[in-house]
Amino acid sequence: MALFTDGTISTLEELRGYESAVYDVASTERIDLSQKLVLAQQELGIELTSRFFRERPDDLGRAVITPPIQAWHRFRTLAIFYRDAYNSQLNDRYLNKWCEYERLAKWASSIVFDTGVGMVGDAIPKAAPPVLSTTAGSADAAMYWVRAAWVGASGEEGCPSDLNVLSAPASTVPVAEASEPPCAVTGWNVYVGTAVDDVRLQNSSPIPAGTSWVMPGSGLVAGKAAGKGQAPSFHKRIDRVIQRG
Repeated sequence: MALFTDGTISTLEELRGYESAVYDVASTERIDLSQKLVLAQQELGIELTSRFFRERPDDLGRAVITPPIQAWHRFRTLAIFYRDAYNSQLNDRYLNKWCEYERLAKWASSIVFDTGVGMVGDAIPKAAPPVLSTTAGSADAAMYWVRAAWVGASGEEGCPSDLNVLSAPASTVPVAEASEPPCAVTGWNVYVGTAVDDVRLQNSSPIPAGTSWVMPGSGLVAGKAAGKGQAPSFHKRIDRVIQRG
């Protein structure tokens, strides 16, 4: 799973899964929906820090995006979005949606507060898309889609990067480099494919940080599909102290 600090929790298309007309409303009311995703995540970060990480705010970077947090983020984003739409037009239809998504956001947040926040011991951040190039080789011309993922000392893999794409001419092979390794990692994995929806692990053991991957003359291998990042190793819950009367 991705970490809270890996990037935007939800996507525009995931919002559209709840509201099929959200793009049309955003265009009509001139609302930047992408910015609402960012603002909603900032609000969640403030609430999580105040409730769970007040003494150690940096621990938010070890929080995992579990399904309740993801739902909370989507509902909070839509609540903010329809609040702005209503304040622009005072349209009761927007008001109803604003109230409904506020209710759903409160419901999702209550689950997070009751069950706790999933945490990892050593946070491995999401990798940036790998830097791609070519070198002389014997492969045919092809398009390659590539992702990188950092690996920690314990073998845990962080959230894989977004895709990068390379058009390699004939008589060349792709080269991938994961640049700027964070201090928490010791190596990286590379996932490569010739189809955008099917990239596979190419290395049998983590590639040392600072070392490039070059496709061998034998071509790509059918390794495992890219994962989704670190799973929680424990849950941090709110301490509830019952005062003695």
